[in-house]
Amino acid sequence: MRILLGLIKGAIFGGGVGFGAYKLGLSGSLGFVVCGVAAAVAGLVCGRAPWRHETLVTPIIKMVFGFGVGAGLYYGWNALGVSARLASFGGPAELHAIAAPAIIAILYGTFVEIDDSAKAGKAKRPPEV
Repeated sequence: MRILLGLIKGAIFGGGVGFGAYKLGLSGSLGFVVCGVAAAVAGLVCGRAPWRHETLVTPIIKMVFGFGVGAGLYYGWNALGVSARLASFGGPAELHAIAAPAIIAILYGTFVEIDDSAKAGKAKRPPEV
């Protein structure tokens, strides 16, 4: 169930960031920043809610780490030429601009959901004597 939540939240927020960047004209030249922001937002909303953490530092670390992961995955996206391969299939230009942030946010959001569910499972167990 947590994996499905990560997929849905990542798709919604990553696609939203990608769509907003496309409408503002930022998708091509600032792709690293757009994908970093998409992963940072996914890290914030996926997993446990920010107000449920023990400290405020944990959501901030998830966002900062997510920004780095998003920018790094976008580098790999460009190095492999995935955008050019998607464009060769045809389709609207918006789809190609939104695909990278959405897919990267889905990957990172699912990772955060799985990570937080593992921590929640350990916290629910009674202490061993």
